[in-house]
Amino acid sequence: MWNVKVVAAAALVVATIVSVSWISARGQADAEPGFEVPRAPVAQQPAGRQAVPVPDPSTAEQVRSAPQGRVVARGQAMVADEIATNTNRAPLIRLTISGDFPVRSLDYTVLVDGEAVGRGIPTEDLKAIRVALPQPRSGAVVSYRYGDGKAAVVGPLQVEGK
Repeated sequence: MWNVKVVAAAALVVATIVSVSWISARGQADAEPGFEVPRAPVAQQPAGRQAVPVPDPSTAEQVRSAPQGRVVARGQAMVADEIATNTNRAPLIRLTISGDFPVRSLDYTVLVDGEAVGRGIPTEDLKAIRVALPQPRSGAVVSYRYGDGKAAVVGPLQVEGK
């Protein structure tokens, strides 16, 4: 008896999936040529905030996974290093902030002296975030925030001598 119930439930699920797929495809076919169904972005920038720079995909991958380069600045729970790029541009400066950064629906925003410099790219172990940094300055205060929340201050950067 339970076999009949399982088969009936499975048939109902399959019928529902086929119906929804057919209705969805039919709706797209009826649309005007060149019309795309609008889709909401995964995460919207909180209202009233300045735009946060987003690196291009190849730069983001280099910031996330390049081996450590020459250290140019340090601070409590953070280090800035120069990493080579695969282009003819000058080396990139990458800031790594250590901490606990669980995956969430929005990106972490990294700020230097209260100005957003980029979106924090989490490391694979989620124990740090990394961001491409403009030329570091001694005494610049680094912080990060999640969404519209209050910024967590990491501390000041100290540029190291060459």
